[in-house]
Amino acid sequence: MKNFLYDIGSKTAKKSALNVEFDLLRSSEGDNATVAALPFYYSDEMFLNSACGYNHKLCILSLGLTMTTFAVGNEGDEHVRKALIGMGFNESSIESRKFDKTKPINDSCAYAFAVKKLAGTDQKLLSVVIRSHRYGGEWVSNAHVFSDKYPGYAAGFKSAADKVYSALRKYISEQKLDKSKLKIWVVGFSRGGAISNNLGHLLNSGLGIKKDNIFVYTFAAPNTVEDKNWVYYDNIFNVLSEMDVVPRVPLRSWGFRRFGTDLRLPCESRRGTECYTERLGAMRERFAEIMQAIDTPDNTYEPYKEQEKVLDMLIAYSDKLFPSLDKYAQDGYQSFIMDYMSGKIYGSAVDMRRFIRFLVDGDEEFAEELCGMLEQWDSMGAMQKAQSIGGLNLKITSMLKKHLSGDKAPALEMLSLGLGVLAHYAARLTADKVTKSGQDNYYELLIRLAVDAYHVAEHSPVLMQHWPEVYLAWLLSGDEKTLYRTDGYRQLTIK
Repeated sequence: MKNFLYDIGSKTAKKSALNVEFDLLRSSEGDNATVAALPFYYSDEMFLNSACGYNHKLCILSLGLTMTTFAVGNEGDEHVRKALIGMGFNESSIESRKFDKTKPINDSCAYAFAVKKLAGTDQKLLSVVIRSHRYGGEWVSNAHVFSDKYPGYAAGFKSAADKVYSALRKYISEQKLDKSKLKIWVVGFSRGGAISNNLGHLLNSGLGIKKDNIFVYTFAAPNTVEDKNWVYYDNIFNVLSEMDVVPRVPLRSWGFRRFGTDLRLPCESRRGTECYTERLGAMRERFAEIMQAIDTPDNTYEPYKEQEKVLDMLIAYSDKLFPSLDKYAQDGYQSFIMDYMSGKIYGSAVDMRRFIRFLVDGDEEFAEELCGMLEQWDSMGAMQKAQSIGGLNLKITSMLKKHLSGDKAPALEMLSLGLGVLAHYAARLTADKVTKSGQDNYYELLIRLAVDAYHVAEHSPVLMQHWPEVYLAWLLSGDEKTLYRTDGYRQLTIK
């Protein structure tokens, strides 16, 4: 297989330097998923410098390792075990939990620990790998933001991290590891990234190991902690894309953020068209190579222009629907969304058809009408779209009057907001037919993203931004000097 990741040649000898193949989930269609192997570079020398300095090669390796945890059904931990053994971790030291022996539950997570000796030193490296995709009922925990037990934290992530931290302390004791000669390497993607981010905080604040020896790399991680509990750690690195919706929740307007340094990948509105276009070209080349290597060459990376601005608009509407964490938790939204997610068995991207039917449970006629409009969207003319949207909004208004409170209120409010966006779009679309001003551009794109997500789900340009392969392609396309923006989060106003 072509080693397209990066040139590992060197004139100087490396301590335990090797090219190791990681088995990664290639397809996620039901229980028939297959895997493909990609090569990654590993060297003990990655861990000999301080963890407080970013290491790009270690970052790439960390993403590859966390991708080995992706599983289907009860597939288990075979791929992460193989990766750890390939890097020289002692097979007898590997301890994994809840990959296939225990049914996943809310606020739990599967993980793997392993230990190895770093060549030429008296130090040991302890790897902590959090399962980060296809994790069954654990997915429900993503929506569990508020809990009296965890004030100031996203509860689902904090609860899971606490469990891993407790198990890790026990593991260190049972393995009789000397903390003064121990380095810890924590990795995770998406929900696993949020748990890893919380775990990094716990390790830094309570384990008794110097921060220089605690390496934490997270990818596409949601927000984890409120401003009032936030602490800056210079050994936690969070790679994220501003075109990916997952790192934007729980909402920043509620005061949520991540521990450590956020490393923001390129997007057009924040980096400028010329710089972004140059970076995008290199990224797409790497993405095509990855897709070819894992035998899915038909997948192409085609983001919409200024897609992150449309995501800003979507977040602005979310801020309007959920103006505070209290409203989200106390007005029934948290339990409502968790009820929906509990019906998903694999924890993949939201199926919009299924979600719409969940929202309008009990009114099949309305569900058929709304889904039918989205299915026929591309064949409808401007006036037909406006008429369909108007008819649906009249029905929602009537339904809201009948359900001013009760279990259906969250569903109807979410539907009302969604149709309100459609109505705003329809008004601008109609006006544009007269003025020819093109003023509906961002609303057009917002609806386009929703329609694409409805038809092709995780293959749509908006949900594709959360693919680990997309993150990997970005990382392979440059280095920290060319890729990242590290200044604060800025939500652009589009409405």
